[in-house]
Amino acid sequence: MIMITGGMGFLGGSMAKLLCEQGQKVLLTVHRQKELAPFLEQYRDKVLFMSPLDITNLEEVEKTIRNHGVESIIHAASSYEAKGNLYDAMRVNVLGTINILEASVRVGMGRVSAISTEAVYQGIKQTEPLKEDHLLSVESDRYVPGTKRAEENLAMLYAAKAGLDVALIRASRIYGPLFTGVRSPLHRIAQSAVDGAPCDLPHIDEAEGHDNIYVKDCARGVIMIHTREKLKHRIYNLGMGKLTTFGEIRDAVQKVSPASKISLGRNLGEITATKSVLDINACLDITRIRSELGFEPEYDIEKGMSAYVAWLKDKVYL
Repeated sequence: MIMITGGMGFLGGSMAKLLCEQGQKVLLTVHRQKELAPFLEQYRDKVLFMSPLDITNLEEVEKTIRNHGVESIIHAASSYEAKGNLYDAMRVNVLGTINILEASVRVGMGRVSAISTEAVYQGIKQTEPLKEDHLLSVESDRYVPGTKRAEENLAMLYAAKAGLDVALIRASRIYGPLFTGVRSPLHRIAQSAVDGAPCDLPHIDEAEGHDNIYVKDCARGVIMIHTREKLKHRIYNLGMGKLTTFGEIRDAVQKVSPASKISLGRNLGEITATKSVLDINACLDITRIRSELGFEPEYDIEKGMSAYVAWLKDKVYL
């Protein structure tokens, strides 16, 4: 049994689907989000199970693991600005991670794979692809970068001091089915193709680029890492390994829906609504996961946005 914390989220749903297709038994933890993704209904109570869990309660975490015979964990639960204040985020992201790690040691857990983020590289201003061994800054301007760095440090300590098998997966910006986005405009751009309504985003710079990975590619990469019997490293970048501009995303959607009218800004400067002064200017270097595990993204931005539009329009999971 593989437990996915935060499993009701959009990445958790795609990971669960892939694991179920592979014949794995999956336990999704349920907290705030209680509705199961429609593409998972066929697996419910067969190979897919759900359990309420507050990861800020250590005893509850350990009890859930023991009661369900959990053998490994993908820890994807997290909190950010839209879900509460800084203290709330610290309790979920930091204390919650401590509880997952500690409970795993107590029960003799197999691997714990923790979903981290490219945001841990905040403050690094190089334009060359970012590698896993790059020294990280301590400065953060959002909940996620700061707390994810703390999570990584805690996980590495549990690996070193308690012998826990830990993998840290630094995912780039993810989009696809069930994604609604907070800072990213990808959802609004894709939704415009479905609604046939003008999408005017003058605060989004068409030349600004990010490493955007489709959720199915991200889920597949996580599963490749998590289920590999032996890993050569503890930290893996997971992304496209290239930047895609918002202008290219607009163009991809307009190929799917030529009638879409998507207007973006231009020459907005270094700091925008989707990029702070600390945010990175580079893609992730994915050489490690490519060479060791054979990972290759299957969805370029045109295929990814086309699949995302299909989901928003007809709930077709492509």
